[in-house]
Amino acid sequence: MTNRYERGARAASALVLIVAVALTLSACGGGGNPKLVEKTLTFTERDTDFFSFFDNIPKTKIDADGPEQLSNGDQLTFASDLLDASKRDVGDLDVTCIFTRPGRMDDSSAVCTGVMTIPGGSLTASVGGTAFTQGAQEGAITKGAILGGTGDYAGASGDFESTNEPSRDTIHLFLPTQ
Repeated sequence: MTNRYERGARAASALVLIVAVALTLSACGGGGNPKLVEKTLTFTERDTDFFSFFDNIPKTKIDADGPEQLSNGDQLTFASDLLDASKRDVGDLDVTCIFTRPGRMDDSSAVCTGVMTIPGGSLTASVGGTAFTQGAQEGAITKGAILGGTGDYAGASGDFESTNEPSRDTIHLFLPTQ
């Protein structure tokens, strides 16, 4: 036979379970997953000559083709103007890359994060691994992820491709509807 305290504890446990189930169902119900709108943006990058390289220890020889050898922690930054189809300047691309695996420019690894400031807000993009250094070759394609955005692009997700020489960016977005 159960005593009054055991019955109270079971009743309290049952109540907690009912409340948990109700909260779970209410979180899933109603709107369900938000509806997403697909949007594609395209830009051509125009070089600004805003480029810098920070050479972490051990130091390397730098010539016209760039650093001879990259080490862990070396950093590269650059900025480009973003042009629309009519070649009008509509935004900025600001990127920083930190090299994580040493090597030559064509076989090292880096993590790059960029912000595209465009009409209506901004988008944050990321790419990593050797994709960055392979993308530096003429005609190569760099692929990465869209991590989020601001303004008209709040809640954005998606991916991008950048084809080099000249750099043309195609951004595939999924945006929550308002």
